[in-house]
Amino acid sequence: MADPKQVPNIKLNNGKSIPVVGLGTWQSPPDGSLYKAVRAAIDAGYRHIDCAYAYENEVEVGKAINDAIADGKVKREDLYIVSKLWLTFFRRDRVEVCVKKMLANLNTPYLDLCLMHWPMSFGDNTNDKDLVPTGANGKVIEGDIDYLEAWQGLEDAVKAGLVKSIGISNFNSIQIERLLGAATIKPVTNQVEIHPYLAQTKLKKFCEDRAITLTAYSPLGNPGSAANTAADKDRLLKEPVVLRLAQKYNKNVGQVLLKFQAQRGIIVIPKSVSADRIRSNIQIFDFELTPQEIQELESLDRNYRSCQFDVFGIPQLTRYPFKDNIPF
Repeated sequence: MADPKQVPNIKLNNGKSIPVVGLGTWQSPPDGSLYKAVRAAIDAGYRHIDCAYAYENEVEVGKAINDAIADGKVKREDLYIVSKLWLTFFRRDRVEVCVKKMLANLNTPYLDLCLMHWPMSFGDNTNDKDLVPTGANGKVIEGDIDYLEAWQGLEDAVKAGLVKSIGISNFNSIQIERLLGAATIKPVTNQVEIHPYLAQTKLKKFCEDRAITLTAYSPLGNPGSAANTAADKDRLLKEPVVLRLAQKYNKNVGQVLLKFQAQRGIIVIPKSVSADRIRSNIQIFDFELTPQEIQELESLDRNYRSCQFDVFGIPQLTRYPFKDNIPF
């Protein structure tokens, strides 16, 4: 167990602070295991929970959070709850609809942070039932609503008191620059895939220069990803430098990889429903990697993206952020 007071906070560009380690809930099924995971996380010292409308498990997360509050384990103001605007709610007046759905799911009066999940919209933005509206060809129906309009809706949500901070996810440098040119409220973070095989060094500097903090999803390299070949599945976890550092510091490889990001000033949101692993993932504040060791881990970068999202023709969409012609 980590004392919540010992888990460092990162100060965001709006003066608010976020715990550097959070519990990720992507792909965690709402079958009771996620409820137990959130309760275990709070007991272990987590105060940051990362959710999304599209994960379809927010109700279970909300029940766990509210039961923990009712049991006196934590107060709502001690928690940092994040969720994400989905792509069928990009019309400005529809953003609030999605935000209120997330608040109802989580049974909370406000979100500490709401991210725009992706920079592209789906469908005609009138359908609340289909997360991924598809045409007869099985491909996603691309929406024509600009993410700049969706951002206006998120700014409205801040002004309405529904959301305290807003940010982005899966945005490339060109999309960020365009957003900054129009925004009246700056995004506090950009949540993207980051691990030693995808160190995001250029994007990190780009965002830091604009006072935007990075958040790392899949910080362990997403070893279970279907995008991984058999050879790639656990390759990062077996890298000699990672194994050597784990042995040196008497830590497991996951703790080394999480510490690597935390020391780079990057927020991490490892996902797990294992109570033991949840506890382990936050026990990273009793050792420090040297600058040389940070460089060694960064040198593993091979621009390898394990989260391809290559379904429903999504990579062919106009504003898909990870096209080959985008520098970073």
